[in-house]
Amino acid sequence: MENYYIIVFMNTHNAIEGEKVIKGEGHPISIMPTPSHITQSCGISIRFREESLDAIKKLIQEDKIHIKHLYHKSDTGFQEIL
Repeated sequence: MENYYIIVFMNTHNAIEGEKVIKGEGHPISIMPTPSHITQSCGISIRFREESLDAIKKLIQEDKIHIKHLYHKSDTGFQEIL
């Protein structure tokens, strides 16, 4: 079962800045191509595990990272949560 979260960005600049901020906070992340079937947006997304969800949501709410969408990936597919 694949279960993870991805952040989709409006542009590459926001993705690179988001990566820098999230890594700077010590959260393990990986860069992945944005699945084209969920959005036509920046081609770079950030993938992370549930353990980092609350902290990353806080970074978004504090406007420290600028995202387009946040998705949860499970066996049933992608579900937008932000």
